[in-house]
Amino acid sequence: MASTHIIVVNYNAGNWLLRSINAALAHSDGAISVIDNNSSDASMANARMALQSNPRIRWIENPDNIGFAAANNMVLGELQEDYAVLVNPDCEINASTLSPIIACFEQYPKMALASCRIYSEDGSVQATCKRKFPTPGSAIVRLTGLGRLFSNNQNLADFDYGHLDTSTQGVEFVEAVSGAFMVVRRQAMEQVGLLDPAYFMHCEDLDWCKRFALAGWQVGFVNEASVVHAKGISSASRPLRVQWNLHRGMNRFFDKFYRHSYSLPTRLLVKLGIAVSFLWRSVLTVLRR
Repeated sequence: MASTHIIVVNYNAGNWLLRSINAALAHSDGAISVIDNNSSDASMANARMALQSNPRIRWIENPDNIGFAAANNMVLGELQEDYAVLVNPDCEINASTLSPIIACFEQYPKMALASCRIYSEDGSVQATCKRKFPTPGSAIVRLTGLGRLFSNNQNLADFDYGHLDTSTQGVEFVEAVSGAFMVVRRQAMEQVGLLDPAYFMHCEDLDWCKRFALAGWQVGFVNEASVVHAKGISSASRPLRVQWNLHRGMNRFFDKFYRHSYSLPTRLLVKLGIAVSFLWRSVLTVLRR
């Protein structure tokens, strides 16, 4: 029988961390690693106090915030189980999450990574649960806010589209999924490598999916499975830093995978769009606060 190891990387997730771990305990059988990236709230202390005696949980407390990718890699690099399950601390699995996903892995031996429908607390489906790889054209349209004008153009339409699909059965092979919840096959990871720690947070999921695709592996979206994700809980305490890391991640992704595919003017236009987007979103963040 396939074995799993759940990894939860925490940063200021508040009461959601305990909720996430309890769901993992209730709806999985394997080991659970909880890694704290030097949170300033009581989320880790409260979770440890409540669950310290549980032998399934390994607690890791980093003296510094080393980022999402690097923290996950602490466990991924020594993984012994067949599959690792990466769960955000503001994400809750349920009784129907893991079984259909693992079954699809067993059915499709070239599936390296999988996710599922991700719901917000209000019951809406998060668009980022099913994604296409951004291209310079779609990125510029997205960054300039002109996506609605090109919704019928497959090359320029928004690359996050999970909310547009209503399928409830089977597995769909997609280009990319959300890092809020991912299940990875150890065998595939051993070939392709761990998460890229140069991404502090954001875009490391796209990078991983891209590397799996380039190596001939598949990324699956399992319609029968779902999770709930309270998006933004960990980001609320540092919105400007989140924006910086998001746009820095965009820049790294394009440099890493598109540097040799597009002309210098096109690449410069994308970089300009990323810079303008960062400035605009930062101003909006300050005004909202």
